[in-house]
Amino acid sequence: MNTSLRRQLSLIFLAITSLILLLSSIFVYLQVMDILQSRSEQSTIQLFRQVERGLATFRNEAEQVAYQVQMAPLLREVLEQKGTHVQHLFLTLDLRELFKQTMAQYRYFDSIYLFTEDGEVVGASGTRSYSLATGKDHPFYQTALYQREKNPFSRSYWYGGQQSADFMERSEAAARDHARDLLTFVRYIAMPTNPERSAMLIFNIKERELAAIYQDSYDGPDIHTYLVDREGMIISATDKQTLGQASDARVAATSGYGSYTEWGERARQVVHYELANKEWRLVREIPLKLFNRDVMRLREILILITVISLTLVVLLTFYGVRRILLPLQELTAKMKRLQHGDLGVLVDPQPQNEIGLLGMQFNRMSQSIRDLIDRNEETEHKKREVEVKVLQAQITPHFLHNTLNSIKWIALVSNARHIADGIASLGGMLHLFYRDTALFGTVRDELAYIQHYVKLMNMRYGEGITLRQIVPETLADAAVLKLSVQPLVENAILHGFENKHYRGTITITVREEGELLLIEVADDGSGMSVEQLERLRSRLSAGREDRPPGESIGLSNTHYRLQLHYGQRYGVSIASGPEQGTAVVLRMPKSSLDDQAM
Repeated sequence: MNTSLRRQLSLIFLAITSLILLLSSIFVYLQVMDILQSRSEQSTIQLFRQVERGLATFRNEAEQVAYQVQMAPLLREVLEQKGTHVQHLFLTLDLRELFKQTMAQYRYFDSIYLFTEDGEVVGASGTRSYSLATGKDHPFYQTALYQREKNPFSRSYWYGGQQSADFMERSEAAARDHARDLLTFVRYIAMPTNPERSAMLIFNIKERELAAIYQDSYDGPDIHTYLVDREGMIISATDKQTLGQASDARVAATSGYGSYTEWGERARQVVHYELANKEWRLVREIPLKLFNRDVMRLREILILITVISLTLVVLLTFYGVRRILLPLQELTAKMKRLQHGDLGVLVDPQPQNEIGLLGMQFNRMSQSIRDLIDRNEETEHKKREVEVKVLQAQITPHFLHNTLNSIKWIALVSNARHIADGIASLGGMLHLFYRDTALFGTVRDELAYIQHYVKLMNMRYGEGITLRQIVPETLADAAVLKLSVQPLVENAILHGFENKHYRGTITITVREEGELLLIEVADDGSGMSVEQLERLRSRLSAGREDRPPGESIGLSNTHYRLQLHYGQRYGVSIASGPEQGTAVVLRMPKSSLDDQAM
């Protein structure tokens, strides 16, 4: 028997080891193909797609600002050159201030200039602003940017690799750094009535602000990421030395995105992605030597696979022990669940041995605890029903209703109509309450009981109390605990209207919120002070035992009854303020009489 088992285990281990080696070989092959063919391009394109939205937002915002400046009436007044020379001078001062305000609001602007065809220049930069008539002696008029074809319409043209010296006076330009670190876009403003006053509106943007949008994709000094325009000029780059140079990547004639590999002295992979505006393209150059890292990764994978294979063999050696301990582990887990309150939990059928006997005894103990808890809950439920019945049995039973009917007829015979109405209301209250002995009634019956009660209170205090009831028809037959609303109305009359000669309005509103039924009793009486309200809320939170003597029927009793039947989540909440009235809300689950009968 032992020899046969050993052979079986040997065959199992051999099969498993062979399967692991086979899967490892397939895994290594798939890793090689995935790493070398798709990893680089896919990850780069994904990065570029994430960056594209930021670049588009940057460009659109800059062009929108330029359009607002171009459409400013002040700019038109300067170009039209109306009025005296002094007036024109003040207009150019205002235009320079407009440029400075725009640059202060949008920090990525380096400078803003206006160059007219007759040689007038108005500009502002981070260090100074000026306006002068140069007669086209300014350095800008000799740049290739000015010599480009002029578009009489208001489209913006972007150019990269510009330098600050191109836009400054000759004396200042000679002393400045000639780094091509500006990104420039131009809006040509045509003046048909006076072509000599047509102008170029120049906006220079700091290249580093644009580069900050995609610099998170920068992977190291060997990887070069940059942005080229439609002419292949590098307008922004992680390597600032290449700004203003022409890119040697073969991407100008292609559309969309893609990649290609170059071999030789500069072996590299070039990944390019055309932005949605069709004018800019993101390019990344990755030296092929970096793929050696992936080769090292493959080596690490092989070592890892070997370690995992050996680990699996060791684990399989303990397979038999695990099978023996598995039932005991399951029993331990179920005992922890029982410890955390999961009563009645049972373990699955156990083997016929000592562990199995232990599991059977555990099942018996767990079930016994569950049965004991169920019996205790049933006993407590019966105690609650008895206690509620005792709480409700505070009015002499049915014979009092019959006696009141007899007195009513005697009053009618004696022509005492007022007395007869009062007795009829009291009799109606008793009839609604004692026509059945159920703990629950409908909202309709409870509010009818309140109407009789308020009528009796008006007879007592002089007809000064008005009762309003707002009850949707869909909630009129909802189940409610009997005599749960009357104590709230009684409190409103006795405490809310005492200082108002028992005059006021009581509004009863019934509504639903999800699975909750809410009954609100609101009055416009004297209300309560903050101290009184806090003391009453504390008394409700403390529980029924903390009520002052004599407060058997009231807010505390109603709150206790609701929690007794529905749970701690339900009960009474109060809102009040001095001379602002009081609102008491009963919270209970929405149900029907049929639900409560089950």
